Amino acid sequence: MVRSILEIGNAKYKIDRLILGRFKEEVRQHWTKGDAGVEAPVPGPAPSLDESLELVFKEVMQLYNEYAKTESIDVLLRLKDKLEQVSLRYKSLALAEEVLNINSCLPYERRVPQGSEEGPAKH
Repeated sequence: MVRSILEIGNAKYKIDRLILGRFKEEVRQHWTKGDAGVEAPVPGPAPSLDESLELVFKEVMQLYNEYAKTESIDVLLRLKDKLEQVSLRYKSLALAEEVLNINSCLPYERRVPQGSEEGPAKH
């Protein structure tokens, strides 16, 4: 993905559905290897892996569809946060890559968490 400097922060984000497929494959590989880093997303009886993945996929697509309709940066940030959480929960490099793609569509000042007053670390 190559962009000119002027396009960074001004591009409209489009979800890569192939990434979502790679994410499902990654999780299934971890699951079959016995890597129990996958947590149940809801309290109560643990859902099956497929149910868990479908729930995550549904939440992500709801946020993406809302963003596609409104093109709201706030919704895009919520989508990015959700993908970050899911990426960490399932140890997914594919979703981490998608978070970076979202960052490239955000204006610089929106990439920094709003609660952070210091900004980037200075050395």
